[in-house]
Amino acid sequence: MSILDLEPQIKTYHTTIPSPFPGGGSPAFVFHLTKMVDTLVIWVGTGTSTAAASDPHQGDSGSGGTGVVVGEKKLAGDWSVAMPSRGNIPVTATPIYRSGASDIALPMSQRLARKFPSNQIHLSLSLPSSLTSQSGPNLDPYASKMLLVMEKKLGTWLDDVLKGQAAS
Repeated sequence: MSILDLEPQIKTYHTTIPSPFPGGGSPAFVFHLTKMVDTLVIWVGTGTSTAAASDPHQGDSGSGGTGVVVGEKKLAGDWSVAMPSRGNIPVTATPIYRSGASDIALPMSQRLARKFPSNQIHLSLSLPSSLTSQSGPNLDPYASKMLLVMEKKLGTWLDDVLKGQAAS
């Protein structure tokens, strides 16, 4: 083993996706990825679109176009860790922190660990209560659809980032 093998191999990426529904009533999603050896630390938050130019602090994989003002920036709003399956042991996951009654990050981190089996997944969601409430006056009627669209776009973006990193 050489000293070069011990060098830290950490890269960060982030991007935003516009509101999945037209009309601007729903928030845009912000994705941040910290890629380490066999580990993905993923943060997902929301923001509102602005007419400003793209954020000058965009990472290696930032998107251009309209800027987004990020809402609350909580690292551990809803945080889970999932370990990929090994042999006949299925994907396992555990919640690290939950801020409410719902646990959206736990099953989502398990699905991401299945999709990216060579990586441990740390998933932190910082989403408004309108998307995470199970019931009540804060519940957005399209919340479950928005979360499905967000998860699909997150998986696609992660796949693109990881394939781009493997190609370079």
